[in-house]
Amino acid sequence: MRLFRSTVPLLVCAVAACSSPVAPRQGVTLLVVNERCATGRCDSLEVLAFPTVQPHTPGGLWHIDLGLMTSAQQCFILPAADSFVVSGPDGATVFSWSDAKGTRIAALPPNEAGLQAQPTSQVFVPAAAAGWKISVPTGTTLEAAASCSSGRGSVN
Repeated sequence: MRLFRSTVPLLVCAVAACSSPVAPRQGVTLLVVNERCATGRCDSLEVLAFPTVQPHTPGGLWHIDLGLMTSAQQCFILPAADSFVVSGPDGATVFSWSDAKGTRIAALPPNEAGLQAQPTSQVFVPAAAAGWKISVPTGTTLEAAASCSSGRGSVN
């Protein structure tokens, strides 16, 4: 009986430590500011999200393609969840991600191979705020922001 009483608090603490303090959230937005705009012309950039849940594969990092930006700023809606399947001789392994887990952002020219892309931003948990903002391609820091609409960069 003594062993049971001393074990229960440890199990409760272990379960609490494994649970995420942030619940998944639908419709989280990312306002991306294009640093490659000069005199009314902007270079196109492909915006990618890199979940922190990554398989160890030779083909590069798993990423979610958020879309192509061609303007000075653009709003993207982050997916609430996604998954990546790795098939092998012993079957398939599914890597699941939700916006309550960490991710990182990168932007690259559309003609650059996404397989070799690397995230440039810090890790953030999308569901921790209704919206986020980052400047690319050099941005490393994301800041919580008001949600934006999926129109080209307009803010609610």
